[in-house]
Amino acid sequence: MSSGDSKSQISLGFLTVVDSGDAGCVGGYLILNSGGRPLEFHCTAPVRANRAQQILYGESLTPFVFGELIARALIDKAAIKPSLVFADQVETLCVQGLTQLPVAYLAGESDVSGRSSRHRFEVKGFQLEIASQFEAQTEILSRYVHRFTETIDLDEPFSRIRDAIDEAQRGARAA
Repeated sequence: MSSGDSKSQISLGFLTVVDSGDAGCVGGYLILNSGGRPLEFHCTAPVRANRAQQILYGESLTPFVFGELIARALIDKAAIKPSLVFADQVETLCVQGLTQLPVAYLAGESDVSGRSSRHRFEVKGFQLEIASQFEAQTEILSRYVHRFTETIDLDEPFSRIRDAIDEAQRGARAA
């Protein structure tokens, strides 16, 4: 396998959740090749916590819904297992204990949400957080990010996902 072939095999996942209030939360998961082209996309139906769950889960409700329900379902459903999954909401990181894939939170520069259970590092100006269990993989994950950012901004796929979710919801309302 040539180095060009190995580069084409790198895929990265991007995961976000759109909270539409009373309509529920919809998750989207986009897997891209190193050129930024889509390989696979999935989105969930709206997920809505009932009143009992809201009371019982308290402040842990959002991580439960975003990570354990939505993120886990999307990652499990995908046929492609990317080298790394990026999330733009810290609440989705609780999926890390439910998947073997490294999931990195793409933190903002001013975001200081890092906890002792996560390792924070910077690559090409992006602040990333991963579960401490993946800290030894920081160098290889950094290489994936370097290769990928040659062709696309890491923030950009999240807007594609949100636009695709909006389009799916418009189509569902029209049907």
